[in-house]
Parts: sequence; structure tokens; C-alpha cells
Amino acid sequence: MSSRRFRLIRHYDVSGVSGTGPVAEGVQFTDGAVALRWYGDYPTTTVWDGIESVIAIHGHGGATEVEWIDPESSPDPDLQIPPPETLRPRPWPDLHSAAEPQDPDPLHSERDLGPQSGRSAYRAFR
Repeated sequence: MSSRRFRLIRHYDVSGVSGTGPVAEGVQFTDGAVALRWYGDYPTTTVWDGIESVIAIHGHGGATEVEWIDPESSPDPDLQIPPPETLRPRPWPDLHSAAEPQDPDPLHSERDLGPQSGRSAYRAFR
């Protein structure tokens, strides 16, 4: 399977917000996850675990349905993503491993604008 595009077509506007006709477009990724982009005055992008979740929340019992733009493809062995339970866990990278820069003269620093410095922030940046 490869990524597959679709649109949500609303036949009846249950919420009274989005109107009828095409109301959103989306893509279903190889692993089944879905990204959905809403049309309208306040466009929003949401991510779902699968198309079933999108239909369960936004289908309104058939008032809105999925119109596939791309045909369903057969599985492509080069694009197969292994199931999550077969992947080894990887730690998040340490984004703060570098030491904080040190002030070379902390007693006479322009950065020290605390009450004990006797200087106001206004005067220091004027």
C-alpha cells in the first residue's frame, strides 16, 4: 500500500458549521494514519490513527462520507512499514547536552539586571 488521497463530502451539515459538499481533504499514509485538512474560514489540520476514526467522529451516521481520489493499490513490498511492536525502542535525542555559556564577568555583567544591581532594565537597554 502507498499513501492515498481522499476528500470528505458532507451531504447534510449536522453541526451547522462546515456546510455541504467537499469540506476537507486528506491523505491516508502507508501505516494507516490519516492527516485531514479542513476547508473554510478557519482551516485546521488534524491527525488520526486511521480512516475508521475519522468516519466515526465526522461521518455523522452517513451525513459525511469519504470520496477516495486515488485508487486502492496493492501492497508494495518496498514500502511496507513494519508493525510498531517489532521496532526496537529508541531514546529521544539529548537536545540540551551542551553546557550553558558562562558569563566571563558575572559581577559586572550587563545581563545582571536584578534588584541588587541597582540598575533598571530600562537604563540597561537604552
